[in-house]
Amino acid sequence: MHSHLYFVLRTILAGALALLILSGALFALSFVFFSVRESGVTYLLDFGEQGLATFLSLFPWTSVLLVLVLLVALEFFVHQFTSAYRFSLLRIFLWVMVIGIAGGTLLGFTPLHASLLSAADNDRLPILGSWYEQVHDSHTDRGVYRGDITSVTDSYFVVSHNDTDRDSDEGEWNVVPPARFDLGTLSAGEKVYVAGRLQHGVVYAYGIRTLRDDK
Repeated sequence: MHSHLYFVLRTILAGALALLILSGALFALSFVFFSVRESGVTYLLDFGEQGLATFLSLFPWTSVLLVLVLLVALEFFVHQFTSAYRFSLLRIFLWVMVIGIAGGTLLGFTPLHASLLSAADNDRLPILGSWYEQVHDSHTDRGVYRGDITSVTDSYFVVSHNDTDRDSDEGEWNVVPPARFDLGTLSAGEKVYVAGRLQHGVVYAYGIRTLRDDK
């Protein structure tokens, strides 16, 4: 036998844990939307089959898995500690998914992640810093290069990336554009997103997109 206070405290604790789990799921899901949009990886979808394969390799699957784990945990708490036991597990999970996706999408368009990304870029985000820093990184191991154009010639252009943290994504690359690409559309100082194959120190691009100033 337990007192009435026990059940009240148990319900409050379950509600607090459920709210904490929901907040974590919304944050992680909104980060997925934000990072995909902000990193520029969606440009890869315009670069043919190679771009699609690279997009899938760079998609934040770990964050998606975290979201699913949190939503399953939330479904468990909702089912175990509320009157939701009257409904099927599938119906509860579907409602949790809908709320999570809607909330995560809306949160992704608030200034929250942009502010945290700015703090990470300036080394002022100690815990989640590495999570955010990769958003603007070049992924040279996957054939993705992003940075500033330093010069343009008749047959190639030079891209430089330096975010001052001295890691593997920094460097300078000579980029040969794909056939029929008009180098006259590029100019020094522009930011670009390049997908290509590195051969003998030269990047042979199969896709090029210029980035907006806020990327």
